[in-house]
Parts: sequence; structure tokens; C-alpha cells
Amino acid sequence: MKRDVEREPCLVHRDPEIVQHPLAGEEACCLHLFFPHLDDLHVDKVEDAKSAVLITARSRAAEASCHRCGLWSARVHSRYRRRLHDLAAGGRAVTISLEVRRFFCGNPACELRTFTEQVPAVALLHQRRTPLLRSLLEAVGLALAGRAGARLARALGIAVSQTTLTRLIRDLPDPVIGQVTVLGVDDFAKRRGHSYAMIRSPGVHAN
Repeated sequence: MKRDVEREPCLVHRDPEIVQHPLAGEEACCLHLFFPHLDDLHVDKVEDAKSAVLITARSRAAEASCHRCGLWSARVHSRYRRRLHDLAAGGRAVTISLEVRRFFCGNPACELRTFTEQVPAVALLHQRRTPLLRSLLEAVGLALAGRAGARLARALGIAVSQTTLTRLIRDLPDPVIGQVTVLGVDDFAKRRGHSYAMIRSPGVHAN
């Protein structure tokens, strides 16, 4: 399908609260200035819905490599769209509607017949958030935990539950612990008179 979105005038949709802005020239440069992680994407349009921003984009690459065997392919099998939550802009939620292609794998020894292109800057496998947003939520969760972290995220224009923040923290790898020189031990009752547990807090000697 031939794309001539950039030559279309600004369109107002049936919903009066949504305004579509095709990008060209300096406007496209400004977008990549504020969203540098979109440099590898071709942004077709930006839709302003007052309380949110929708960015429609696609990859600039003409081919992709199979994530199983590594063979590069330019034969497109099909296309579909992924909606990814990104960092908020000006307190408004940002969503990226990313066109993703499936390619044929030309390696007869590969067990995959088709594979999906990967765009690491914005779309990780099986994720609905961009890496930047995930990193921010992990930092908020580590600093404030679930409930307080969710309140701060909402103030920043990011809708997330305390359960999600807790899960993101649990998914983080354990930090590397150096030589332990001090070990703190604390006992507590999970059920008084029946079940007890112990917390060990290692102190790391700083060289």
C-alpha cells in the first residue's frame, strides 16, 4: 500500500477531541529531539486526544534477522500493530501504535518458518511497555514500593497498579553481593505462637 500520509493536511476526526498531526520537516526533527528512542522508527502521525498522545510509527529497516538462527530476511509475511505504553509527555499518557512485520525465514534448517521483527528501543518480546517506561516504573517501585509508587506514577501521567509495580520489582535479578563482613539477624512471628521466620541482612564491606 502506498503511503502518502505526510502530504495530507491536518485532519479533525469525528471525535472533536482528537486531532491528527501528520509530521514533516522541522516537526519531525522536534519529535525525535524529545523522543530520541524513536530514531529508528518512521513516525507517520501524532494524534492529540487532550489527555493522551497516540504516536503511529513503523520501523525504518528494510529487513530483519531471525531471532532463532540469525539469518536476515526481507520477505514480508504479514503485518500487525502493537500498542505500547511509553513515558508520559507533559503529564499526558503516551501510547505508540507500532506496525510490526512478520518475515519469512529462508533457512531450511531453522525450525521457524516466520518470525517477528524486533525493535529493541521500544518493543521487547511479550511486553506492553517500552524499555524506558519499564525502567522508570522499576525505579519508582524500588524507591516507594507498591501503593505509594502507584500514586506517584499517576501524578506523572502513568496509570499503573500497585500489584504491577510489585511484580516488576520481583522480576528484577538479585543484586550481586560482595564480601559480607556484618550479618544482621531479626526474628519475627508470622503467626504468634505457631509460626516464626528470620530475616538476614548482610552488610557489605566497602573497599
